[in-house]
Amino acid sequence: MRLAAGLRSLACTLCLATALALGGCAHVGYRDAIEDLSHFRPLPHSSQVRYAPGAERFARQVAALLPAASAHVEAMHYRPFQTAPVVYVCGDDACFHRFVDPRWNFSAAVVYDNRLLLAPRLFEREPHRLVPVLLHELSHLHMGQVRGHYSLGIPVWFHEGLASFTAHGGGADLVSDEQAWAAAASQHHFLPDEQHLPWQRRRMADNWKLPVSIFYRQALLFVRSLHERDAQAFRRLLMSLQDGADFDAAFAQAYQANPARAAEAFFDRGSPVSRTPDANACSTAPACDENGRTSHAQR
Repeated sequence: MRLAAGLRSLACTLCLATALALGGCAHVGYRDAIEDLSHFRPLPHSSQVRYAPGAERFARQVAALLPAASAHVEAMHYRPFQTAPVVYVCGDDACFHRFVDPRWNFSAAVVYDNRLLLAPRLFEREPHRLVPVLLHELSHLHMGQVRGHYSLGIPVWFHEGLASFTAHGGGADLVSDEQAWAAAASQHHFLPDEQHLPWQRRRMADNWKLPVSIFYRQALLFVRSLHERDAQAFRRLLMSLQDGADFDAAFAQAYQANPARAAEAFFDRGSPVSRTPDANACSTAPACDENGRTSHAQR
């Protein structure tokens, strides 16, 4: 019993340290606050949405969005949720900060082994972010159901890149593609490990001396490029990971490449915009489309 308690304490400490380093959205919260979740009331017509006192009107907004949002995440992840997702909605900052340390400045979090919690700021100060942030967190929740909460078996860059890709940029929306590429052009970008070892310390934004917002956007860019490169390979990768496959092995089988080498080549190539030929050069090119890109005959 004493050993088990010690291991739980160590795991909690490591998770808290990870969350502080990441500054992201999927993490644990205060250990003694889990019981408070039972005091959230389910909406009469939707038990999947539960609200704290004063948050019923926010909860009704979530209930209207949740079916379509869940279906979207299932489509992007190629399989349904194992269990119907439940969303907890806070009515004020004090409620949210009972579960999520205010120093992290989060607007949402997946806490306590896959319980999705939304802050009131998404309804009051950032309503334009409600749908994309909800999609981002539902992606974490979906992966957490099949691999365990923010699984150590999957690198952080893929966790966040996938969630942001699923959410069409949500969660990585504080900077633009152009800003992320500008950082990469000056050699400020993340690179996956040559070998992902789950028992080693997570590689976070601070490992590459990156702002979290840039790290998330670059992760989105790379994950999105994997899908654009070969959608079927991306599907195979994601399905394998959800089946519990080793990350490096699943990536190599899907893309016949090492993640570190693939990312290095991706960032070395630079922004697609910067690689677009000048429209004036089309006068000597065999054929160009209306955007100034050389076109090729169909095979």
